[in-house]
Amino acid sequence: MRTIHATNVNDAWPKAITLIDMYGVPEPSRAGSVRVAPWPVVTNYAQPMQRVLFDPIRDANPIFHLHEALWMLAGQNDATWLDQFVSDFSARFAEEDGQMHGAYGYRWRRHFENPNAYTNTALDQLQKVISILQADPSSRQAVIQMWDAPADLGVVGLKDRPCNTQIYLRIQKGALDLGVTCRSNDIVWGCYGANVVHFSILQEYLAARIGGVGVGTMTQFSWNWHMYDSAKHLVSLGAKPRHPTYPDTLPLVTDPYTFDADVRAYVADPDGVGKVRNEFLTNTARPMFLANKLRKEHDWDEALNWAHSIKAPDWRQATVEWLQRRVKKHGKIQRREQDERRP
Repeated sequence: MRTIHATNVNDAWPKAITLIDMYGVPEPSRAGSVRVAPWPVVTNYAQPMQRVLFDPIRDANPIFHLHEALWMLAGQNDATWLDQFVSDFSARFAEEDGQMHGAYGYRWRRHFENPNAYTNTALDQLQKVISILQADPSSRQAVIQMWDAPADLGVVGLKDRPCNTQIYLRIQKGALDLGVTCRSNDIVWGCYGANVVHFSILQEYLAARIGGVGVGTMTQFSWNWHMYDSAKHLVSLGAKPRHPTYPDTLPLVTDPYTFDADVRAYVADPDGVGKVRNEFLTNTARPMFLANKLRKEHDWDEALNWAHSIKAPDWRQATVEWLQRRVKKHGKIQRREQDERRP
């Protein structure tokens, strides 16, 4: 086993690339050839709220990552909602009914039946662990389950099943630590892309809902830690951290009592959501949503105007840089098309 100790994802990412380059073993997989670490890899983040990856070669989509995390907190499994950010998302990961079988947020909040309530009442695992840690901050029993053996184990024909299987929580020195176990972890799209955002957002949300605790460390244990050969063009081997000084962050939750209702309202209508108490949704998430909407219409100036209005400095910087790369690419395509039309 190897452990990557990192301040944040921008620190972890080049260390991960160096590790897979040195020790990765070629293997086939159902989704294409990979290089896999010969042992499990643990990634420990000292500052998990510094969750946005800025590497321009990797070119991570910050708008998608944040909105998928909010979609999870809202307990959703309608994969077509995510097509707004990645156009073929549901085509790749949804079942025929448009729902994502292993959607993490749905598993957290609605998938499992609550045996101590009325029939067909869902077990909200997030609310349960909040109650457990509020009642006993020293508890070692605050565990969130994503893998469901009857639904997942050996079931054929599924497009998606949970890669991350369990979450462990504990309070130490006045802060909430989060650990997550992963059976199969793609380091480009998963571990240092979507996962670090999803689970640190969850960690921050839970700490705010518990009350009186900060955000501690986050640790991801990856049983099969790999990189697809098809993603080689997205990595810079031997790269050094590009952002040793991380931009300022803003809190996700400012009113823990209304956040659940607020995030559900936001996911229901990001463009038209009214006044909510948790301002991150309206001053950071909504401008990102509108920037993405205008990007799809190729209205680059207005997209960038909305991006520059994002209040959270880290998400603003990432979104502006991500859009600027697309503006540059779009300009190159237009110039090539003009050249091809010339006699």
